[in-house]
Amino acid sequence: MHRSNFLTILSLYIFSSLTFASEDSCLAAKKNIIDKIECLNDVSIISNTINKTGKIVIDMLIDQPMDHDDLSGTHFKQRIVLIHENIDEPMLLQTSGYSIFKIKQAYIARVFETNQIQIEHRYFANSIPSNPDWSYLNIRQSAADFHKVTAIFKKIYKKAWVNTGASKGGMTSTYHRYFYPNDVVGTVADVAPLSFSTSDQRYITFIENIGGDEYKLCRDSLKEMQQTLLINRDLFLPNISGDFTQIGGKEVAFEHYVIEAIFYFWQYGKPTTCKQLPDVNNVPAVYAFFQKLTKISRDKDTNIHRFMAYFYQSATELGGPDNVTAHLEELRYFEFSVGQYTPHNIEIPYSNASMREIKLWALNDADEVMYIYGAFDPWTAGEYPVSISGKNTYKFYIPAGNHSANFTQLKGDDKKEAISILTKWLGKAPAMVKKSRDLSPSLEQIEFLERKAFQL
Repeated sequence: MHRSNFLTILSLYIFSSLTFASEDSCLAAKKNIIDKIECLNDVSIISNTINKTGKIVIDMLIDQPMDHDDLSGTHFKQRIVLIHENIDEPMLLQTSGYSIFKIKQAYIARVFETNQIQIEHRYFANSIPSNPDWSYLNIRQSAADFHKVTAIFKKIYKKAWVNTGASKGGMTSTYHRYFYPNDVVGTVADVAPLSFSTSDQRYITFIENIGGDEYKLCRDSLKEMQQTLLINRDLFLPNISGDFTQIGGKEVAFEHYVIEAIFYFWQYGKPTTCKQLPDVNNVPAVYAFFQKLTKISRDKDTNIHRFMAYFYQSATELGGPDNVTAHLEELRYFEFSVGQYTPHNIEIPYSNASMREIKLWALNDADEVMYIYGAFDPWTAGEYPVSISGKNTYKFYIPAGNHSANFTQLKGDDKKEAISILTKWLGKAPAMVKKSRDLSPSLEQIEFLERKAFQL
């Protein structure tokens, strides 16, 4: 090795050793949580407040490389929020898989009185690199983001860590666990799908059979209502305003809105709504019903751009459902693909290789993972398999549940078992089960409403 290169490496090693030694001595000397966080490398505090339950809430930025394989390249700041209970309590690592919709305790953190860190996913909201390279928006790079957060904050919080999320958050938490199985002792993934193409046919089969014979009339009526809307589209298009340039205009947006309506009916609605379906021949009533169910504004440019990182991930790696359209083919004018929701000026190569590897992991190597699904939620068509190798993976279903299914909705023996599992993981019994010191909506409920508002 050339002498100058050797000296450079040696100096970097010495600098790194001194930096970590300095960080460790700083952490040992500080008692206050804010002072301890200020000791951490690559972490900066934006603000700290006291919430209604008396907990310290610390909003922070953590320095992340855009490419974890090249630390000398572009870096960005990722937003994280800590709700501090006590350094001697366990940690719940939570993500929506998107932005941080609201700073709030998740139900698990409430019940078990744990600390909690919320992480904003890379390329969303405040956590976007300048001039981002979209090719680094993938599950491996995201998992490395979460690993860095975990490794840094374990220097303060040394008790058990559990990660969790719902929908894309549940997917993200599972990917983190796949790449870094020792970062946490358990994972709670709510309504997390595993898809194998950008038009996965399993979702069609699931939707065509939701509720069995008891709900066949409801399923058929919804299809007839879709046909009514497409036949009468000229009545509604003049009243639709907004910029729909991304997907090709309001005519395309309207057709997409109608096609996806059945999926959203089961994803966000209640089976009891089947008793409230309007007469399929009452065109204004049909349109009013669908407007309550979903809104065409979801496809406005501002909304698509806000969640374009999700559409990019779906188009390149995550995949997603195909739609039930056989009954609409003669009425359709336009194509429908996730590619219409992605950046137009970059290549979008899809591969399901990562998802197939994760399926093998779920079957053979995943351990201490809890999956929760809604029995009527179309995304359940892509549910994770449980272990076939004797590992501890668990699955619970909310009867007739939709995409809001989560730990809070478990009842009876299922809830007892789930609490027992979490007690084992966290090393402590729940402080409260039926009531919370904070009776306002939990983070799970808030995030569900946010996802519902944007039909995510």
